[in-house]
Amino acid sequence: MIKLKRLVYNCLLLFILLTGYSCEDFLSYSENVLMTEEVAIKHINDAAAVGFYAYKFIKDDFRGGMRASACDEAVFARPSYIQTYYDNSWSPFKLIDKRWAELYVGIYACNNFLEVAADLTFENQATTQGFADKYKNYKSLKHEIIVLRAYFYFELAKRYNNVPLVTKMLNTDEANTVSPTSGKEIFKWVASQCNKEYEKMNEDFKESAIYNNQESRISKYFAKALESRALLYAASPLFNNGTYDKASLKGSAKASLELIKAKEEAGVDISKIDYYNLWNSINNTHYKNPEILGYKFIGKNNSFEKENFPVSFAGGNSGNCPTQNLVDAYDMQKGKTYDPENPYQNRDGRLAKTIVFNGQKWAYNKTVDVSYNGADGLPLKNATPTGYYLRKFAMKNTDLNAQNETSHTKIWIIFRLAEAYTNYAEAMAILYGPNGTDGILDRSAVESLNKVRRRVGNNVADIPDNLSTDEFLATLKKEKFVEFAFEDHRFWDIRRWQIGDQTNRIHVMEVTKKNGKIVYTKKKNAFVRDWQDKYYFYPIAHSEVMINKNIVQNPGW
Repeated sequence: MIKLKRLVYNCLLLFILLTGYSCEDFLSYSENVLMTEEVAIKHINDAAAVGFYAYKFIKDDFRGGMRASACDEAVFARPSYIQTYYDNSWSPFKLIDKRWAELYVGIYACNNFLEVAADLTFENQATTQGFADKYKNYKSLKHEIIVLRAYFYFELAKRYNNVPLVTKMLNTDEANTVSPTSGKEIFKWVASQCNKEYEKMNEDFKESAIYNNQESRISKYFAKALESRALLYAASPLFNNGTYDKASLKGSAKASLELIKAKEEAGVDISKIDYYNLWNSINNTHYKNPEILGYKFIGKNNSFEKENFPVSFAGGNSGNCPTQNLVDAYDMQKGKTYDPENPYQNRDGRLAKTIVFNGQKWAYNKTVDVSYNGADGLPLKNATPTGYYLRKFAMKNTDLNAQNETSHTKIWIIFRLAEAYTNYAEAMAILYGPNGTDGILDRSAVESLNKVRRRVGNNVADIPDNLSTDEFLATLKKEKFVEFAFEDHRFWDIRRWQIGDQTNRIHVMEVTKKNGKIVYTKKKNAFVRDWQDKYYFYPIAHSEVMINKNIVQNPGW
C-alpha cells in the first residue's frame, strides 16, 4: 500500500509536471488533503473531507475584469489583465490564468477520493451517535465527485481543446507520457459520466440534519445541465470543422428536454420568476431560487459593487462597462417603437435590470449622469468608456461609505433552467427547423425560446413561427446575449460558433448635453480589437509541451 507521505509527494510531482507550477504557488497542499485508504478508513469525517476538498476548484468570474470585458459584452474601464485577451500580448509564455494547473489538481483530488475514500463502510463507527446521517451524507459524495471531475474536464476542453483525460492516480512516468484526447471526445465523455450518475444523485441538499449549510453541493440537475451543455459544445462548429454534429445535437436536445420536464413537473415555471431575483432577493436567499441548478456560493461581500459602481458613487471605481453591442440586442416592448431621444424607454425589461444607463436611479437613490463632463462621464478618470455601467449582480442597497458599509450574499450562477430551453432551441432548430419536432423531442425550437422571452417583466413579443432556420438562429444568438449577459456564456459562445471576427468591433453610446438637452449618439467601431483565429483556444503553457512531448501546442500559438 502506498504510504501517505509518498502519495502526497506523487501528487505534488504530478502537479508540477502537468502544470509547471512550483509547490509554493498552490497554498492548500498539505498532508490533510490527500490520503490513503489506511488513513481515510479511520474516520468518516476524514474520508468526506477528501471529497469536499475537490469543490475548492470550482471558480467564479467575479474578478476585476470579467470575461464579458474580453468580448463584445463590455469594456473594462481601467487597466487590467483582461485586455491581454485581445491586445496580442497573450502567449504560451504569458498565460491569461492558471486554470490548466488548478483544474488538473482538482481532477487529481477527485481521482484520489474515488480511488481511496469513496466506498468505505466504517463498520467500526456504525454504532456511534449520528452515524446514519453522516453516512448518508458521505455516500452522496461519490456521485457528486464523478460529476465534478467531468465538469473540470469540460472547463479544460472548452479552453484548450485536446487535453489529457486522466481518470486514475498516476505515477511520475505515467504523468510524463499521458496523451491528449480531443475536445469533442472529452465533451462526449463528460456527458456520458453525467448521464450515468443522474439517477443516483440527490435532487437537493435541504435536509438540515444531514446536509446542514451544504445546499451548494452538486445535484442531479447540475449533472443533467452539464450533459446538455457538453453535448451542445461537442456538436458546435468549432469542434466539427465549421458544421454541426447532428448526433451530439440530438443528445443535447434529449438531455435538455429531460431536465426541462423534470423541473416543470416539480412546479418550476421560469416565466413566473423575475429576472432580477436570480441574484438579488429579500434576506439574501437568491441562491434558493428554483431556476438555479448549480452555483458557487461566494458569501457576504461588497467587492463586486466596489469594482462596478459608477465613479461618482461612494466607494465606486467603475469596471465592467456594458457595450452598445449588448444594449442593441434588447428588443422593444410589444407594440412600441424606438425613440432615439429616449433610447431606453419601453425596452425589454431585462435591460434596466442588467445595465445602468444615463438618467437611471441607482445606488444611494442617485441618478446616473454619464454625459460628457457629467458626474459619471468622461473625461473623468475611470469613467465609463461605453456610456453604461453594470447593474447585474450588484446590489442596489449596498452602502460603501466607511461608516455605514454593508455587504450582501453573492452567488456565481453556473447553471440555470433558462439555459436548458436555449440549448434545446438551438439543437432543435438545426435538426428540424424552428417549428419541427419528432416523437420524443416533442417541443419546437420556437416554443422553447419563447418560454424564456415570456419571463414576467420582459414584456417582449413572441418570436414568430415563420422564420427560416438561419433567421431563427440569429434571433437565438441575440436572445442568449441578453438572457445570459455577464454570466460567462457570450465569451465561449463566440468561440464555439466561430464568430470571433464578427464580434471584435465595439460600439458605444456618446451622451452629451446641448442647450440643456441630452443628446444620444451611437458611435460604431469605437474600439476595434485584435482578433486572430488562434484565439479560439487558449495557448498551452510552453512548459507543458516541453515536459510531455505528447502534448501538442494549439494552432497559431
